Amino acid sequence: MPNWCGNSIAFYQKSKGTAMLEAFYADIQKYQDYREPETNASSSWIGHWLESNRIDMSSLETRCFIISCELHDDHVRIDMQTAWEPLTEVWGLMADKYDLSYVYISEECGCEVYVNTDTTGMFFTTRYQLNYFEIEDLDINMDTLEEYHDLLQKICKETMYFDSWKEVVEIFTPLVFDFEDIDILNERLEVLGISVYRYDYE
Repeated sequence: MPNWCGNSIAFYQKSKGTAMLEAFYADIQKYQDYREPETNASSSWIGHWLESNRIDMSSLETRCFIISCELHDDHVRIDMQTAWEPLTEVWGLMADKYDLSYVYISEECGCEVYVNTDTTGMFFTTRYQLNYFEIEDLDINMDTLEEYHDLLQKICKETMYFDSWKEVVEIFTPLVFDFEDIDILNERLEVLGISVYRYDYE
């Protein structure tokens, strides 16, 4: 059983117009709710799209499922689940078929995969992440808990996403005081059992 990696991919057209985007969206829609011919069971496996386009899958990793597909004015956004890691080879084939470019953001916490290739923030602006945690699980004494209770309540319970280093600094300065970069921040957070992750660029 794999760890599932969550991915959002923005396919966009560098040239003017939207004809290729619209064609791509219409094509992908066929396979979002694909029905298996023999069983009529619903399947969102990306392999159906690859097969329909006569792409040899023998050397491809294809454990990839379409979650949603949305057509926007300047891009098509597809959310997918993949086994373990991003499947950029498959997405490259999809983009090439319609002469599109793409950027993506992916995360799989268990394998510490945090990638955002959208360096300009055109579609995906997230740069840092704090995973959710339970206060009761932190390795802190009662004095610390009492002093920082409100802040810890604010940042626990759900995953937090940050679009800039400035946002990270504003949140964590009251807890760990001055820190120059994410490595120093995480050294100081380590005693609490908290880590902030930075999305890498590929």
